[in-house]
Amino acid sequence: MPESVNGKPALKRSVGLVSLTLIAAGGILGSGWLFSPLLTAQLAGPASLIAWVIGAVAMLLIAFSFAEVASVLPVAGGIARIPRYTHGDITAAVIGWTAWVGYCTQAPIEVAVVIRYASESWPSLVSDPASGQLSAQGYLLAAGMLLIFVLINAIGAAAFARANSAITWLKFAIPIIIAVTFVASRFDTANFSATAGFAPYGWHGIFSAVSTGGIIFALIGFRHAIDMAGEAHNARRNVPLALIFGLLIPLCIYLALQVSFIGALDPSELGNGWAKVEASHGLGPLAAVSMALGISWLTAVIYGGALIGPAGGALVATGSNARLAYALARNRFLPDMLGKLSLRGVPKYALVLNLVLGFALLAALPFDRIVAINSAAIVLSFSIGPLAVVALRKQMPEVLGRFSIPFPRVVAALGFIVATMIVYWSGWSSMLVLLGVVFLAVLSLVVKRVLMDHKPWSSFDHREALWLWPLLAGLTAISWLGNFGGRKLIPFGWDIALVAVFALLVFELANWCALSQEKARLYREVHLPPKES
Repeated sequence: MPESVNGKPALKRSVGLVSLTLIAAGGILGSGWLFSPLLTAQLAGPASLIAWVIGAVAMLLIAFSFAEVASVLPVAGGIARIPRYTHGDITAAVIGWTAWVGYCTQAPIEVAVVIRYASESWPSLVSDPASGQLSAQGYLLAAGMLLIFVLINAIGAAAFARANSAITWLKFAIPIIIAVTFVASRFDTANFSATAGFAPYGWHGIFSAVSTGGIIFALIGFRHAIDMAGEAHNARRNVPLALIFGLLIPLCIYLALQVSFIGALDPSELGNGWAKVEASHGLGPLAAVSMALGISWLTAVIYGGALIGPAGGALVATGSNARLAYALARNRFLPDMLGKLSLRGVPKYALVLNLVLGFALLAALPFDRIVAINSAAIVLSFSIGPLAVVALRKQMPEVLGRFSIPFPRVVAALGFIVATMIVYWSGWSSMLVLLGVVFLAVLSLVVKRVLMDHKPWSSFDHREALWLWPLLAGLTAISWLGNFGGRKLIPFGWDIALVAVFALLVFELANWCALSQEKARLYREVHLPPKES
């Protein structure tokens, strides 16, 4: 049982470095590894290996920022709490709400993916195999899975970490087994230079693989370690290390899968170019290659991985989402009840809300709509890490144990560019959804602050949120004119450069908007939870 503070349950710092690393890595290794080797190879050919490295470097820039921030403010639901301490209430509401809405969709998505894969053996789980629409049995199974994930999390952070660790070790082992078996069965080195060479589509193909090939969106799962920072043992050291190791370990696995997949392809399949490579199978391209090689037992392993991967992702998302709802309640953006902890130190009402909202989304919306909300809502939250680095260097200059990144302003600026680029890459339709979520976030803040708490308009941190509006307006315009679901009026390459320059300008504005040192100190003292140790 966790220690109590003033007679009330408190968060227990029971999650160690290994468990926290596995939470970050487990968030990255969902179901994406089943399809990403083919998608990236179609866009960049063998140079997809370069694309993975570029994507990892981009994510490390953001991870380094969050690593330093978490070493200064290791709080539960950090993505929602940190902007409150650096840029005030409006910024925190927008960032926290968008992240929370995105997290609400994560567990339903992963559960739906598990059931779709399971329908390969039990067709009765879906009513329409083409769309993957769940049947009554499928919905019943989905409700049971969501309930199990909630119950595991309700036992406590330590139990959740142990369950996730066991699943994540399997998620490590299965892709490694696949890669080793492919290399041992057929590895044609000529595939890496055949069909117009190593980089058949040049840098355009490489950057397309990073943006639309799923690389960036596969690697953003490291964020879950940030949300668990309030329950991490020796958080100032372990959270930064977990973020870095939790990103690098999955990168090595993705690279191994990419190399083995390219080498295992039959050279005859490359005759029409990499863009025309087909590897069709209900379980994805890896299963198609396994069947082509005649390795039936490996197909069964891939099937197991297809079930375990997203199930583990749903477990982690359920825990992270509860911490975000808890953080929003601590920020006074959601009802106070959601900020209450069980005797085991778990945000119990937030977990119940997870269950209800998760199943409601799954039952009410088509799968592709849930995915669109997920990709749109979460991405904006990554912008706060780089901004918080610069703000906290001014607001909290003397912090023992700070994980100090070198050249912090340069790293933070590059990280903010990457975060802004991710929002742009998510596409025009996702941008529209994001605007809707932002509107709901601001509306909820106004209702809670003005109508329920009877606070004056002057109590809002207007100046500190000034950077948000040009960011959203500029991204909306560029997305509409750009190449990711937009009208393609800006040539590819020029749109990337435009977003980068635009992001730098907003970065400087956001730094100017940060809370003053004194105001930030007052916010930390008033809104931080009791000492969590």
